[in-house]
Amino acid sequence: MMPRILSLLGACLLSTSALAMELVNTDVLTERLDQVVLIDAESPQDYARAHIPGAVNLHYLELEDADENAETGLPIFPQLAASKFGALGIANDSEVVVYDSGNGRAASAVWYTLRFIGHERVSLLDGGFRKWLEEGRALSQRVSAPEKVVYKPQPKKEWALLTSELDQGDRLIVDARSIAEYSGKEDGGARRGGHIPGAISLPWDRLSGELQTFADEAVMRTVLEEAGITPDREVVTYCNPGIGRSTFLYAALKHLGYDKVRVYPGSWNEWAADTARPIER
Repeated sequence: MMPRILSLLGACLLSTSALAMELVNTDVLTERLDQVVLIDAESPQDYARAHIPGAVNLHYLELEDADENAETGLPIFPQLAASKFGALGIANDSEVVVYDSGNGRAASAVWYTLRFIGHERVSLLDGGFRKWLEEGRALSQRVSAPEKVVYKPQPKKEWALLTSELDQGDRLIVDARSIAEYSGKEDGGARRGGHIPGAISLPWDRLSGELQTFADEAVMRTVLEEAGITPDREVVTYCNPGIGRSTFLYAALKHLGYDKVRVYPGSWNEWAADTARPIER
């Protein structure tokens, strides 16, 4: 499926299918602010400083679930995710738009988690808060207090990817962290520094845009081709906690129409925690 940015001519703001990456532009969002649930994925401090009117706050790192990663290979315990989204007033049929500071890292994690529990009508705000701010649009400091609802998750259990499965099949493992973390010069807070044996390095921000969430398609395809990341391969992305940088690469690849992409939920934090596992530097 080819990527697309929704326009005012679209029949439905957030009509999605399969696992396509949908982007909503700021003009569309301005017209539909009162018809969507808008999630600010940055920290509570950043949210309190200023946010898009009507937005609720869910910091993306609240969706990290290391225990579930290790035990089942799932990104998060589905009921835990459902409770967090239900507390924001998000029902199974809600139209949701997620944004962050603008680089897409935090927003991709929330988008990914919603898709994992079966939510179809969710998109990213293209360019995020920085584009909204650059365009001089309305801001707010009012903290939204939505009415809590019950969310019934329908998790995609096939997303489970255990550590023991990483070396099975012809998978291309892609490290979304910085070169310093990949090389082992920095550990990023993990128990050890380095990378998973055989993984290739592609820092997530090489695919990010300036006033767009993603770089231009031609630029991204060139970067991916030079890295040997082609649509015919099964691609597994990872970072440190398994959300953020890894989910951004996942979203970027989906945006370009890559079908065989997965995130390794345990990521480097889980891999490095067991000193019996080999690492490369």
